[in-house]
Amino acid sequence: MTSRRTKIVTYKRSLLLTIGILGIIHYYRSVPYNNQHTNEKKLSGDKITHMKEGEASSSSSSYLYPPQEAYPFVIDYNPNDNDFQKSNSPKVIEFYDPKCGACQAFKYNYIEVAKKIQEDKPTVQFYGVSCEVYKSLCDEFDAKRFPTILVFPQSNNDGSINKDDGIVVPKGTGTIYFVSARLMKALRTKEEIERDRVDSSKLAAGI
Repeated sequence: MTSRRTKIVTYKRSLLLTIGILGIIHYYRSVPYNNQHTNEKKLSGDKITHMKEGEASSSSSSYLYPPQEAYPFVIDYNPNDNDFQKSNSPKVIEFYDPKCGACQAFKYNYIEVAKKIQEDKPTVQFYGVSCEVYKSLCDEFDAKRFPTILVFPQSNNDGSINKDDGIVVPKGTGTIYFVSARLMKALRTKEEIERDRVDSSKLAAGI
């Protein structure tokens, strides 16, 4: 009897330890935005130098989607050449921290998702925004956890977007199929949503 109790206690302790470890892993794979994490400094050997927002080159480790890997499917934001606020196209924007493990793991799936969706909706543009480089932009769009994915099915006439119109799409497990399905649903225009509603009503009524 004592041996059986000992085994049960040992099993419970092992289970709690495993749950604790998994919780820690999950926490660090979905890193909350740390206001103390600044893009204003970069290391150069033993020296710390200051840089302006967006100064890092496209080949820098501050970015996840350099052109040689992601173009033309995913574009890394920069305010001069690749500004999503100057495009009238529907857009998907991933706000990421290049040092975030979850962002790094999701990188190639995000590119594949872009390829898949652009086959059906070629006008949709996919962007990545490095919150290490463009901290103020990430703050503006309230990107506090990484990765944060926002969808804007429509833009204003001048290409600008209203922050409150963004639809947050959870990455979930990050699998291509499920992320694509969630994004396709979020990318529907108001007309498409209404059409789907009417079709669903007809189906329910047996028409």
